[in-house]
Amino acid sequence: MARSRITFHEQGWDDIAEQVIETEGVDRMKRVADAANEHLDRDGYKVSVEGGDPLRKRDFRATVITATADAMYDNAKNNRLVSEFHRAGGQR
Repeated sequence: MARSRITFHEQGWDDIAEQVIETEGVDRMKRVADAANEHLDRDGYKVSVEGGDPLRKRDFRATVITATADAMYDNAKNNRLVSEFHRAGGQR
């Protein structure tokens, strides 16, 4: 019996992953950033999207970053990103 082979279309997979991150991941991480920013005087937590050419292994992602010194201090002291991660939620 002949062995079946699956051909993986890498660019097609990247297009699908990028679409999912843009439509689902960014909204979820925005909710986390907004919840974390409620504890600061000005917005210091921001959503970052990475992926594409220079990255390879599981390269598309949406993350929340500490963009200011206040956010870095708040996160270090209160573990803010972990404590607000539940705000990412599921379907909305």
